[in-house]
Amino acid sequence: MIAHLFSQSTFTDRYIQNPENAVDVLIPIIHTNELWKENLISIYREIPVKRLLISDGGCIDDSLDILKHFPRVEIFDHKSYKSLGYCLRKLMEEVKTEHFIYLHSDVFLPRGWFEVMWKSGQQYDWCESKHINTYLLDIEATYAPNERALSGAQIGKKRSFDKILPLIEDDFLYRNEDIIFSELIKRTGGTYGRSDSLIYHEIMNKRSQWKRAVTKVRMEVDKSPEEEVREFDMQARGLVKYLPPNDQTMPSVFLSLQRLIELKVTTIDDFKKWMQPTPYAREWNQAIDSRFTRMSRVRIELEKLDSIFRVFVHQVLKVLKTLFS
Repeated sequence: MIAHLFSQSTFTDRYIQNPENAVDVLIPIIHTNELWKENLISIYREIPVKRLLISDGGCIDDSLDILKHFPRVEIFDHKSYKSLGYCLRKLMEEVKTEHFIYLHSDVFLPRGWFEVMWKSGQQYDWCESKHINTYLLDIEATYAPNERALSGAQIGKKRSFDKILPLIEDDFLYRNEDIIFSELIKRTGGTYGRSDSLIYHEIMNKRSQWKRAVTKVRMEVDKSPEEEVREFDMQARGLVKYLPPNDQTMPSVFLSLQRLIELKVTTIDDFKKWMQPTPYAREWNQAIDSRFTRMSRVRIELEKLDSIFRVFVHQVLKVLKTLFS
C-alpha cells in the first residue's frame, strides 16, 4: 500500500468521466503533510467530486497553493473560528448534494473505496470508514555511549576483517551482527566508532517466510504545555457539553480533567461551575463527584500509610543508631 503513496499517479477526474452519485467533499485544514497532493489525486480518482469545500483555519504551509491545481475547489476563510466543530458546521451548511463526504487531509483512498462507502451510506445517516494506520515518520535515534547502534549502515576496512571472518560459522549470527562485529573488531585490535552521517531506516511491514504481523506501534510526541492544555481542555469540555456520561465519554473526560488539574489550569470546583449551564450538568456532577471523591479518599489513605511508614523508618533508624553508637 505504501508504494501507491509515492507513485507518480496520473490525475483522473471521476466526476467528469462519470458524475453519477456526485457528492460535495469537505476537508478542514490548517496544514497538511508531504502527501497532500497524492491524497488529493486519490480523492478525485475515487470520488465523483461535485465540489471540494475547504475550511482554511489559517494555513501555515503550501496547502492552498497545491489546491490551485485541482478543479472545483471552494475555499472558505475560517481563521476567526477557534474550533474544528464550528468549521465543519459552516462547511456542512454549504453542501448542495444529497450526500457529502468528510475527509481528513492526511487520508489516501485506495481503489474501489467509494463504491463500498456509497453502499454503506445508503443504510445510515452517518457512516464511518474503517482505516489502516500508515506510519511515515522521521525519528532520529539517540545513543548512549555503550548502546548498540542498530544503524543498518556501516563502513569497514577489509584487512581488519581478515582475522574475524574465519571465526564466523554458519550458525547463530542473525540480526545481532551489529554487536558481534563491533565487539570482534575491538577484541582483535581494531577500532570501532560512530559517524555523524544519517540514513533513513525504514520501519514497515514486509513479506517474510515466517508469519509475522505488526500489532502495536507506540509513538510519543513531546508536546508543548500550551498544546497539551488546549487538547485536554477541548476534549473534556466538548464531551461534557454535548454528551451525557457513559462508558465511552467518562474515561476521556476523567483523564483529561485529571491532567488539567495536574497542569494547574483548573480545579474540580471551577470545572463544575463552568458546566452548570450545560444540558447534562447534573449527571456529570454525579459522575465527577463519584470519581474524584473516591480518588481523594484513596490519596488520603496513601498519605496516611506514607506517614506511618516514615515514622516506622525513623524509629528503626533511632534504634539502629543506639545499638551501633
